[in-house]
Amino acid sequence: MYKFSNDLRYDAKIGNRVVWLSGAGLEKMDAVLTADTLGLSNWIATASKLESRHAHFVAADVPATRQRILEVTQGRCRFTVTDSGPFIQFREAHAYAGQLAIKFFSWDCSGVCETSVARAPSHHVTLHIPLRGSFEARQGGRSATVGPGQMLVVSSPGTVRRRWEGACDLLNVSIMRKAAVSVFSQSPEASGLLSLPLTVIDLRQEITLARFIEDLAQDLGRETPSFSAPDAIPHVERLLLTLLAAGLRGSTDLPSRKEASAVAPWYVRRAEEFLRDNFSRKVSMQELAEACGVSVRTLHYGFAKFRDHSPAERLRAIRLMQARHALIEARISGHKVTDIARLVGYDNKSQFSRDYKAHFHESPSDTLRAAFS
Repeated sequence: MYKFSNDLRYDAKIGNRVVWLSGAGLEKMDAVLTADTLGLSNWIATASKLESRHAHFVAADVPATRQRILEVTQGRCRFTVTDSGPFIQFREAHAYAGQLAIKFFSWDCSGVCETSVARAPSHHVTLHIPLRGSFEARQGGRSATVGPGQMLVVSSPGTVRRRWEGACDLLNVSIMRKAAVSVFSQSPEASGLLSLPLTVIDLRQEITLARFIEDLAQDLGRETPSFSAPDAIPHVERLLLTLLAAGLRGSTDLPSRKEASAVAPWYVRRAEEFLRDNFSRKVSMQELAEACGVSVRTLHYGFAKFRDHSPAERLRAIRLMQARHALIEARISGHKVTDIARLVGYDNKSQFSRDYKAHFHESPSDTLRAAFS
């Protein structure tokens, strides 16, 4: 296996520098993309000493893994093993530069695994980089197979499912949508990039982007990272997003600009913010429109064009996500399903249960039981 030592000299046996980010060793990418070559194994080893900046988790069974993934993703991701096979271990580590997150997940399992994520329009942009093994991803009518040396970009709303068999190591980079909107909206060529379907980028063709992600991962694994300094964070976000936009424009999977919708106007984003702040009470469309300074008709038009759903559907999604958070935390709060339904603005428990199951593919009681398991 080819690696670089810490002083960047070429070495065939030692070190933790990633060779896939060098021109000389690029053709060896498939062989070297592992947790150790990325240096992220150090996160797990040092996490107990760096609790203020890192967290780690190790589980040897499916229920604990499922619960941890729910917690890490704030209730957005469900994990299942759909085929029998020994489940040996799950490992997770993460670090942050402001609101930019980089996370490492490792599954050691011989069965068939699947994750399902219900993404709302406000959800962050996620970059999935397999380090070991490959996975299949589906969203709507689009599917993709992604392996080492490639990166899957997920930016649009809707349920995303990933499926793989056997051991799998995955590096995730999460970028807050607010930062992405700020950067992409300043470039006409980037218009619509935040509403793309699943898009695969070949990192062999985007060396600068790959090198920056590698540097980011290694820096955040240090005891005193430079990229998480307050003055550096805006520049780190902007550079990553600028490189990502260039990679998306150069991808063969990129739809034409005519097919991609533009970034939503201010009043749509203001409406989403208002709904997030007032999800627990009844909000009329007239009140929402007045808060945004537009007519009800304009509000509906904006959501239909730029979000592909209505304001009412957006409010329901916000309420259901808040309910999921509350159900996961019920072990601490002691709340029951009826209590949580009321807290998120539902007067009818049966309607809440129907909406919740349609959104998350499990009942509120299922989520509550998992929280106590």
